[in-house]
Amino acid sequence: MGRTLATFRDLIEQEMLNWERVFGRALRREERAHFEAMFNRVRLYIQACTYEFPVHAMDAINVAVGLDHEIRLRSIEARLGINLENQWMDSRSLPFPGGDDLVADSAEPETPSSD
Repeated sequence: MGRTLATFRDLIEQEMLNWERVFGRALRREERAHFEAMFNRVRLYIQACTYEFPVHAMDAINVAVGLDHEIRLRSIEARLGINLENQWMDSRSLPFPGGDDLVADSAEPETPSSD
């Protein structure tokens, strides 16, 4: 008896090929390398994706990519000794510099001075 369902590894490969056909053609060479690396990192989470086995493989792939980015971001934060979690939740308004700086699209056009 043969398999009736494709393995999740096969589904990842199929999705990658489908996306490469259209989306991948629009990417530059260096972007394609990142695109392939992103799909390759999904393979790190095959056990979780297989356990869930969603109706649409792309749902699990998107969650795996998001989880991988979150883990890598937290690792970078730890190495830099920063915590971005507190910064994005800060509700204080941004400080505006004082002064009367010219704005590019102000209502009054700047008149050249005649020296």
